[in-house]
Amino acid sequence: MKSYDTHSRDGVQENTPEQEVSLDRVEENREPDIGEESLIQDEEQVAVPEADIPVRPARGGSIFRPTREQLLNWLPFWGLILLGAILRFWGLGDKPLHHDESLHAYYSLQLMHNMENWAACLDPHAGCYQYNPLLHGPFQFHAIALVYKISQLLQAPDNGVNTFTVRIAAAVLGSVIIGLPYFLRDYLGKTGALLASFLLAVSPSMVYFSRFAREDIYMACFTFLLIVSLARYVRDRQGQWLILAAVAFALSYATKEATFLTVAIFGSFFALLVVWELGVRFPLRVRANADSSASRFLPGTWGPLAVALLVVIAAPLAKVFFSVLHELAIYTTDKKTQPIADAFVRNLKSGTVMAVPIIGFALGVLVLTILVLETKGKIPISGRWGLARRIDPRKQPVLDTILTAPWTHWFFALLAGWLVFLVLFTVLFTNIAGGIGDGIWQGLYYWLQQQQVARGEQPWYYYILLIPLYEQIGVVFGLVGLVRCLLRPNRFRLFLVYWFLGSFFIYSWAAEKMPWLMIHMTMPLMVLAAIGLEPAVSAVVHMIRGLLRSQDEATAVATPPLAAAGMMPRLLSIGVVALAILTLIPTLQNMYQVTYIHYADAPHEMMIYVQTDKDINTVMEKLDQINQKLYPGKLENNKRKLPVAVVYDAMWPFAWYLRDFPDLKYYPSEGCPQINTDAPVIIVGGDCLYSAQMQYQGKYKFHRYHLRTWWDEGYKPPPCIPSAAEKCEGKPTWGGVGPLLWLSYGDNPPPGATFDLGRAVNNVWQWWWYRKPIGSTNGSYDMGLFIRNDISVAP
Repeated sequence: MKSYDTHSRDGVQENTPEQEVSLDRVEENREPDIGEESLIQDEEQVAVPEADIPVRPARGGSIFRPTREQLLNWLPFWGLILLGAILRFWGLGDKPLHHDESLHAYYSLQLMHNMENWAACLDPHAGCYQYNPLLHGPFQFHAIALVYKISQLLQAPDNGVNTFTVRIAAAVLGSVIIGLPYFLRDYLGKTGALLASFLLAVSPSMVYFSRFAREDIYMACFTFLLIVSLARYVRDRQGQWLILAAVAFALSYATKEATFLTVAIFGSFFALLVVWELGVRFPLRVRANADSSASRFLPGTWGPLAVALLVVIAAPLAKVFFSVLHELAIYTTDKKTQPIADAFVRNLKSGTVMAVPIIGFALGVLVLTILVLETKGKIPISGRWGLARRIDPRKQPVLDTILTAPWTHWFFALLAGWLVFLVLFTVLFTNIAGGIGDGIWQGLYYWLQQQQVARGEQPWYYYILLIPLYEQIGVVFGLVGLVRCLLRPNRFRLFLVYWFLGSFFIYSWAAEKMPWLMIHMTMPLMVLAAIGLEPAVSAVVHMIRGLLRSQDEATAVATPPLAAAGMMPRLLSIGVVALAILTLIPTLQNMYQVTYIHYADAPHEMMIYVQTDKDINTVMEKLDQINQKLYPGKLENNKRKLPVAVVYDAMWPFAWYLRDFPDLKYYPSEGCPQINTDAPVIIVGGDCLYSAQMQYQGKYKFHRYHLRTWWDEGYKPPPCIPSAAEKCEGKPTWGGVGPLLWLSYGDNPPPGATFDLGRAVNNVWQWWWYRKPIGSTNGSYDMGLFIRNDISVAP
């Protein structure tokens, strides 16, 4: 048997040139292909080499104490992390805060102030920040509040609170994502891991939403960290990886309710994998008549049949489950039944709060009992016993991991995850009962209700249109990687395929479809693209190495391994790399345009969707100018004395932008009632602009500005037209022309027009390189700035 001594000290075997150029050997110590397992008829006939077993003892350093070899291996990854960090931090505060960003920024500031007087927040009526699923999980508020506080201590501008510091946490975690493929070198190979890091570093969506103070980039980071931790735990069996996985899951759950979708995707794959491993233990083909022609079409084990049986059983159950979810969403939002649902959830939360101490006590008794039994020798501390004795670690590595992992690993992982949950949802223990009940049930309840809201009202093909517009290299080589994973599968490759397809399906199915959700699809797509690119890039790198040697040495060393390794033909490799460069160019162009040029110009960027206009900076400059004119002198604690009146339809993002204007009053916008105020400045949203102009004409000077602008939505389906055959009941109120006509003619095609491929290609080309919008650019929600006539400042 082969020993594990071939691994480097940091626990990961590095590629030799021969390994890097091989199409068939991507991972250095890879898992056995699924095809290998299915052909196992008996252990004497087909044996899986021990070096292929994805389970090995830890060697050398740990994730907390890196060795010198690890530090050297990190260098190229650190270079990519630095590249990604520059892309994410450069001009981070230039863009005005999006509506959602302003909410997160405002309540994070409230949380920071709350924690300055922590004891007062123990009073539930003190008005302190508490978890509210409307704003998603509590993690981002704690993270941004921490950044605020550190920035204050460092005496950053604006007392540490500005558009730059709001986004620091997002940029940091977006940069962390770039380094995570390093820990997957056992599965991707070093070249594949580097390619994955590079693609994640420059992906337009990953860069843009790493500069966006919204919870999706946090969740993406924690999801990827969960995958890395579980993959390494199955391989290394180091307890800290399982603890890190539990912490990553708890942080993801404390970030966004969409973690339920992650559970659905990962949980279903886990079920399929367990069923596969249960079946693969039992040979099938050897029990058939060896002379029978039918036996040639049978799989080697019961694994494939077990998976097929599970799919057959689960498919109708899943259909019923989704139907029940739909009915529950209707029930919980119907005015007649919602009070009943609300009462049920309240009782559920109170019951959970009462049950938690009991569960904790029972767990403590269980742990104590196990310790006593181990001390007395009743339970083996190590070795295989019970069900674990029936598990073959070569064919059933996941089951082997579950059944042979020390109970202390599971206990401390559970403890770490629960501690993260408790700290964040109770808001640093200021709301223990409410935080536990709401954290477990309220987020799920809110998510269920939102399925009826369908924010954005996007069609099912939304991501099919959006992602290819930006992620050219990811789409082309992601599909290549997907095919490669299916042709040469192993567990991890199949998981990547399942992760991508599952995410694409479930986010396309979910009622809310927004551009920031695309990163949950583009992240696995980039890893698949790395797998698709790896053989050609490795081959070209090997050729370059050969050219750099002397002619004799290049002929002697480079040529034989190429033939022996079954490497891609040279011309094909060069062609693939050339295609990669050609698709990388528009990808980088899109990243540059959406991130640094049109970052606040939603009519030119589909990925932005809707965005606060730069006009808000002009308005704030006007307010500072008026404040200095009326109240000259140095600002105290960055506070302005200028009284400002704001109508509610312009509250966000102005609630955050006017945080240093203590004399701030809000007025109702519903019905646009008259506002009785003589404030020097009044800000009114678009819904009440006309009535405000009528009310204040002659007394105030007025100027109209854009508050928000958005991308044309002519790609949506045409509106449903009622007829004898179609009643249009319950149908979305679309108002577009359809994706094909929109690509050809924009949102106003001529009568009788049909899809024109040439025009569509030209329109996309013009948008890629010149940012010429495909549809109209007049989508906006405006605001009005009213300045009293006696103040000689033009609005």
